[in-house]
Amino acid sequence: MKKRTLFATAFLALAAAAPAMAQQSPMQRLSVEPYVGYGFFGSLPESNSRLEAGVAYGGRVAFQLSPQWAAFGNAQRSQVEQRTETAGVDVGRGDVNVDHWAAGVEFSYAPRGGAEGMLPIVLEAGLGQARYDLAGSAAESDLAVKIGASSALRLSPNLAIRYGVDDYISNFRGDQGVVNQIFARVGAELRF
Repeated sequence: MKKRTLFATAFLALAAAAPAMAQQSPMQRLSVEPYVGYGFFGSLPESNSRLEAGVAYGGRVAFQLSPQWAAFGNAQRSQVEQRTETAGVDVGRGDVNVDHWAAGVEFSYAPRGGAEGMLPIVLEAGLGQARYDLAGSAAESDLAVKIGASSALRLSPNLAIRYGVDDYISNFRGDQGVVNQIFARVGAELRF
């Protein structure tokens, strides 16, 4: 009985001290975000193939450089259906793995003059790669530019729900045409 009382007292003391410790601690610099998204892929240039929309699973890591600037790394994978048509006739279907990764910087802006606790606006840009495991051919890898906008609903100093939209722009097979793939995502951001 004494051990339970001692444990309960220690737990309550730590719980009461946590907000004060959070205010005194330095800025939490590292954040990790697992997320799920939904992507719109579209047609692949110079081919009769179209990638259907589908779910993406990914993760993001960021390191806070200052209150407004951070460096990030992002990776995600989707498995979507590839449809091939010739003269308007569906001639083939198959599953394709599509991987995207990027590294870059983000700028966070919290609007002033409004109510305290306004949601931040986060703009990000980076360089990376789009990789396609196309049915019946070797994997294709292209340089990609990632631009995005997001925000976060902070639930505690260490936890937020982050949501946003990302756009991966790549030059398919080097010179066959631009591919523009847009994703909406939501995830749990953990700060350390």
